[in-house]
Amino acid sequence: AGTAPTATSTSDAERMTPQDRIDEARVAWARGDARRAVAQGWDAVNTAMDRGADAILMQARDLALAIAEATEGRSQADARRLYDYCRHCLAGVGTGTQAPSLFALITGWRRRKCPDCAESIAREARVCPHCGYRLAPPPTAPSA
Repeated sequence: AGTAPTATSTSDAERMTPQDRIDEARVAWARGDARRAVAQGWDAVNTAMDRGADAILMQARDLALAIAEATEGRSQADARRLYDYCRHCLAGVGTGTQAPSLFALITGWRRRKCPDCAESIAREARVCPHCGYRLAPPPTAPSA
């Protein structure tokens, strides 16, 4: 009779380190499989983020840039997204600062900080809902 798998057994994929995953991405890219290389790059980055391995993020960023420069279409777009993600994640590494979230970067154009309490408020707000500070109107672009 065979033995049933135990709860402690892990698959090869679960045991792979971020370095293993980025190495697989490089192999896929060397074979000319850009889509697989980008997918492996994302796997490496996600695993690296869980473990705080910024060296993997740098390697994935460089690989994604090479793929984006050499491909077109979906592979190029996917590689650019991976490159941008890695670049963003690395923005605060080693500086002691935390980069703003991607969500904050995307939605930040509709917000501003209250000059009195520094809370994030609607760009069009005239009174801060947190501290009651009366704000000047938001700056507008000069009309041509």
